[in-house]
Amino acid sequence: MTRRASILVYSLLLLLGLLGLQSWSIAVARVEKHVIAAIEARTGLVVTGLDRAEIALLPLPRISLSNVGFTQRNGQVSGRALRIRARARLLPLLAGRVDFDRIDLVAPQIDVAVAAESDGVSDWLVAPLDYLQALRAQSRIVLTAGSIFMRAPGTIATILRDVNLVIDEREPEEPLAVSGSLNWRGVPAEVNLLWPVAASRGRTSLSVKSSLLKLHFDGTRSASPEPTTNGQLSLTTRALPELLGWFGERPRLASAIGAFSLTADARIRPHDMALSNVAARLDDNRLDGALNITMTAGRPSLSGTLAGAELDLGRLLSRLDITAPDAAPGAAALPFEAWTAQDIDLRVSVEAARLNGARLGDVATYLLVKNGRFETGILRANAYGGSAKGRLLAMATPNGIDVKLAAGLDKINLGQAGADLPQLTRLSGTGGLQINLDGLGRSLPEVLKSLSGKATVALRQGELSGFSFGELLRRAERNPGLALRDWRQGKTAFEAASASSVIANGILTINDAQMAGPGYRLTLAGTATLPTRTLNMAALLQPTTGTLRLPFSLTGPIEAPTLELEPESMLRPAGAIGGAPLPLR
Repeated sequence: MTRRASILVYSLLLLLGLLGLQSWSIAVARVEKHVIAAIEARTGLVVTGLDRAEIALLPLPRISLSNVGFTQRNGQVSGRALRIRARARLLPLLAGRVDFDRIDLVAPQIDVAVAAESDGVSDWLVAPLDYLQALRAQSRIVLTAGSIFMRAPGTIATILRDVNLVIDEREPEEPLAVSGSLNWRGVPAEVNLLWPVAASRGRTSLSVKSSLLKLHFDGTRSASPEPTTNGQLSLTTRALPELLGWFGERPRLASAIGAFSLTADARIRPHDMALSNVAARLDDNRLDGALNITMTAGRPSLSGTLAGAELDLGRLLSRLDITAPDAAPGAAALPFEAWTAQDIDLRVSVEAARLNGARLGDVATYLLVKNGRFETGILRANAYGGSAKGRLLAMATPNGIDVKLAAGLDKINLGQAGADLPQLTRLSGTGGLQINLDGLGRSLPEVLKSLSGKATVALRQGELSGFSFGELLRRAERNPGLALRDWRQGKTAFEAASASSVIANGILTINDAQMAGPGYRLTLAGTATLPTRTLNMAALLQPTTGTLRLPFSLTGPIEAPTLELEPESMLRPAGAIGGAPLPLR
């Protein structure tokens, strides 16, 4: 080739390159026939309007539509995009046919129509999945910096913001693959979905990662006789109430659980999910078993059995707030409808449990919740050489919440218990407790003021530290003033101690309580006000033989009462007449 010919060829190539790189504005009518029809075929969306269409041939053929309106033929999906870019396949184009391997929707605002009664993620996903399944095949679709509005009649159900998703290209028999990121309710999340849309059976997987949740599911889905998905599920969250709140659910009982994780074999059907081989962690406690979650007439239900080595029941209970969050100060209204909004039938057994410091062994507990009924309890538990059990039942009535409480301790070694419970460190011996209470009210104060029932306690062969009643009596008989200077010392052994009481209108009254040991007898009478948790009692110490009487007062909060000698104590033999009181110092 001559130099002149070479120059002409290079000039021609340069000119063609410049022409190919140049975007040309063309008439919308000419674009609609080929380009828009091809976009509709590969996306299932009908272009309803645009401002301008541009085409560039080199280095690869591509189409750009500006300010585009689009809709699905049935109107379920519609919206607008700042720009739609489509990259054409070269070989079909040479054959005179327009086809695209990638379509980008830039800054789209997409409206998805959902049913009026839709109130959850599963309902909101129906329309998008129906739309994608109807395509059967599509180009690679990329959404960049978009927003998706789930619109129910007259309202916006939810909004997905900062949507950056890639829907992979697929053929009719291939599964749908979606990946990318979005922001839902202020929480950024990364998502990956593989979903069989054509075959009757196919692999499915889902992963979601955000600051609140790490979820992964991998399994298979079959469409007959009903849609069923089986596979491995794993879920981790830093706080279960926060996670449920992200999904718009706020069950009151979930507030008992903090950090939570779960792995299980899952079988998912419409309105039903069965979990087997469950390994759940509540904070640092692991429980294994099986769970079932169902939805009947819009009411969720959880049932199952779990077992483990340890469980901190006290920590779970401490997180619960039984009053309404919007209650006036001091009202302490009982939001019973919220507490019984979900059906629960849960049985939990553990080898060891902790309850506000107390250690229990071989524990079987349960939680049973129905509409208008809440019941929980400890069916059995070993405790410090003895046993413990309890039951709490609350039912909704026209006059308020009817509450029944029954608890029992039998053959408890108080010396062992004192190592875990500071309030018992002064006591040793073996004892038991029985208590039965009934109450009715619309608020916590009302229930406490209405409590009625009875309680009994019996101890034997023990000691009470901090006091030496026998020594106190002997010293008081010899030199009362000197003896009473420092009487809070030593230990008092007792052979038996017992008390029985009745409760009426929130007031516990003790009429028969005594403790007896070598050379002394102590009797106790008075009241305890349950709503304010305060004591107002009087005790009388006397020798088994003799006439000396030492009166005491027991007052203050139930958790830490104060035992004091009465300042006006008359330390003189019973029946004495006249004379001044014996000095206290």
